Amino acid sequence: MTRYLAFLAVAVVATISFLGFQGKVSKDTPVYVFDDMDTQAKYKAQGENQFFADGRDARPPVAGTVARGNGLEPLKVFSADYRRAESLNPSFVSGKDAKGSFLAGFPTQSLKLTKGQPQPYAVDAAVLALGQAKYQVYCAVCHGDAADGNGIMKVRSALEGDVAIVTIASLQTPVIRAYPNGQIYDVITNGKNTMMGYGDKLSPEERWAVVAYLRALQLSQNCPPELAPAAVKAQIK
Repeated sequence: MTRYLAFLAVAVVATISFLGFQGKVSKDTPVYVFDDMDTQAKYKAQGENQFFADGRDARPPVAGTVARGNGLEPLKVFSADYRRAESLNPSFVSGKDAKGSFLAGFPTQSLKLTKGQPQPYAVDAAVLALGQAKYQVYCAVCHGDAADGNGIMKVRSALEGDVAIVTIASLQTPVIRAYPNGQIYDVITNGKNTMMGYGDKLSPEERWAVVAYLRALQLSQNCPPELAPAAVKAQIK
């Protein structure tokens, strides 16, 4: 009985002491009863590793490595008949022709494959709707709904004195209207001046859709007389 009471007393004191120190801040090394995997033998991002000459944990890809799909579709990309659409139609993902010049218009072929061959690419209502949706998300905040460079960020930056954002470009200038489509695609992909690239956020199809919608915006603000409908011409005095 005495041993039981002694054990009970120790247990009560230990429990009260443990609970009483909960929430206390200390710089001392904690004492782990159960580490709950807080300490693991693993390499961490941006960590050091003396095994390698450059001292880095994270290893760069092997030179010449080419991505083959992604981890969500291993059965597809490692099948014997798999063909990477981007390699069959590089102009669609680069915005340039075989000679390295920007495409003047839109690609003639898409990334959709039928029996291993790219299918024709056409700008239709669905492409314009996709371009409008992506433009409103990623572009309008700076370049404005009409692509005139008067987005909300320019208005705010003018009030706050941010010179870098005040330089947001109007996409309605003659210089940018004269850009070949491939050059606009390249700017969307890689950015320009103070504009960041959106190649990591928009797929190639979405980038071309934005180019198509931008061309529609440019046309809406500077429509040549020969393209104006007859009903509109009749109202012009």
